[in-house]
Amino acid sequence: MYSYSLKICSVYKKGPLTDCSNYRPISITCVTSKILERVICSQVREHLVNNNLLHYTQHGFTTCRSTCTNLLESFNDWTLCLQDKQQVSIVYIDFSKAFDVVSHNKLFARLQSYGIAGSLLSWLCNFYSGRTHCTKVGTMLSDIIRCHQWSHSG
Repeated sequence: MYSYSLKICSVYKKGPLTDCSNYRPISITCVTSKILERVICSQVREHLVNNNLLHYTQHGFTTCRSTCTNLLESFNDWTLCLQDKQQVSIVYIDFSKAFDVVSHNKLFARLQSYGIAGSLLSWLCNFYSGRTHCTKVGTMLSDIIRCHQWSHSG
């Protein structure tokens, strides 16, 4: 099993310097990992698209679509409804922190349910199992923390 220790650097966003929530965690990743991440992401996206596993309204993390295109499409739909004198209800939800923490258990179970299995799923599980991380602030490093583990059968 491969063991990977991640170094996280805290980058100041805004507000009081003494408030920890005003810092964004940025992981420092080697170039090889970044290239491998792009290759795997491309292959997973291709698998999801080729097998019609993405909903047509999916905007985030898809090619040529973004939160901006989602807002434009929504605004267009609302405008058409209002022009046709239909009632429109709009609910705003702040998902800004929704993806800060992703359960590896749920992520890998979902990938498996979408047909991503075999060597790729095993590699991903191994990559994320037994990982450790520490946080760097200035020149100081925190204690090393062990991340949660997940295992799959098959």
